[in-house]
Amino acid sequence: MRKTKINKLTIHCPIWKTRSIGVARYRVNGDLEIKIDYKTKDGQLLYPNTYFITKEQIQKYPTQMVRGVLLYIVPIDKLEIR
Repeated sequence: MRKTKINKLTIHCPIWKTRSIGVARYRVNGDLEIKIDYKTKDGQLLYPNTYFITKEQIQKYPTQMVRGVLLYIVPIDKLEIR
């Protein structure tokens, strides 16, 4: 069994229209452990879990160019809760 690198990533604001996150392609050089630190008006984390997705899974999602950065657009409900 090979060991894969797990990168930790914090998302500050999801993509509201599609309930997704954008992950820069250059960040995907291993599996990802993702935290979404967006807080509601009363200070509670909207997505309090830690999420996980493999490099192979994330590369299957569509991409979008935003401000010169290529992003994978991943629906939050497709992320595995850790």
